[in-house]
Formats: sequence, structure tokens, C-alpha cells
Amino acid sequence: MQLRFTFLLTIFFFATQLHAQSSGAARKVMTAADSARAKEYYLELRGYVRQLKGSENEKANEIKPLDSVLITIYSGEIPYSELWTNKKGKCEFKLPLDKSFRIDIARKGFVTKSILVVTKVPNEQKDIFNFSFDVDLFESVKGLDVSVLQNPIAKVSYNLATEGFAYDVAYTSKVNADLKKMYKNYYKLQQIANDSTLYGVDSTNDKAIKKPK
Repeated sequence: MQLRFTFLLTIFFFATQLHAQSSGAARKVMTAADSARAKEYYLELRGYVRQLKGSENEKANEIKPLDSVLITIYSGEIPYSELWTNKKGKCEFKLPLDKSFRIDIARKGFVTKSILVVTKVPNEQKDIFNFSFDVDLFESVKGLDVSVLQNPIAKVSYNLATEGFAYDVAYTSKVNADLKKMYKNYYKLQQIANDSTLYGVDSTNDKAIKKPK
């Protein structure tokens, strides 16, 4: 009887050990699966870069897509990635979650703009996200103060209410006031630059001379 009891106890011990090993292996598999799935989480951004050219009358503005615009993505001060817009002024790229990025939009002869993207998302909300943005670039104009553009023109982050990414409205409202002043000066200087292509200056008498057609 005692021998049988000892035999049964031995079987129970080995069964317990086997179950523990199986559970451990299962946990390892689940952890690996969770880790693999975590790598699938990202934010995909779709950008459209355009050229802004016109006047204070927005209806008269001319907007056209800008190709060959360099999109440089920075993680801190370190370049993370770069790409170019296509002939339609569009680009697409993915960013990992739980990080902060600055995206510079630049083209030779144009004033550079940037946006800040914070991809931090609560653990229980992690998923694949999409966000589209438009950026209008304008040509460099001599004498224009563009110091406001040393800071990002917009901030994008996860919005708990919409469970997706959105612009920081408060930040945008704050920046827009300074941007309006800059654009007002830009339109004035642009008009002066346009007039100078139609009129020359006689250095002897400082009179405006219309250029021959």
C-alpha cells in the first residue's frame, strides 16, 4: 500500500513539473507573440506639401503641389530618416509609437517649416494609426522675418477623446497669431519683388523704368 502511494506521489510530482514547464513555455510563446505584435504598432503619416503664392486675399492664392521636397525626421537632435515628396507633392512614412519626432519640410529656395509629432499612446490603446497633414511652403523673400518658424508650426499627438492622433488646437491657435503677422509682411514683400520684375531703377535719377516686353 505504501509502495503504491509512493508511486502515485511520484507520478503527481512529475505531472506537476511537466505542467509548470508547459506553462512556462506557453508564457514564453505569449511574450514573444506580444512582442512581435508590439512591433506592428505604429503611426503612418501621409503628407501633402504645396507651394503657397498669392496675396492676403486667400481666394486669389495660387496653390500647387511641390515635388522634390526633403522630409527629414529627427529623433531628438539625431536624424532618424529622410525621404522626398513625389511629383504630386505627397509622401508617406511610418513612425514607431512612444517617441517624439520633429519633421522638417525643406526645399531649396523656400522657407523651411517643421511639425512636432509625439507618438506616445496608452498601453491599452496601442494600435495602427493614420494621420494626414498639409504643409504650405513659400519662396524665400529678402527682408522677411521668419524667426517664428524656428519653432514647429504644429504639434500632433494622441487624443484620448477621439482615440486617434490630432493637432494640438491650443498650440496651433497660439502660433497662428504670429504666423498671420509673418504672412502679412510676406505678401507685401512679395508684391514689391513682383513689381521689381516689371520695373527697373535708373540709378542716375532714381526713376522707375518699365522693362521692355
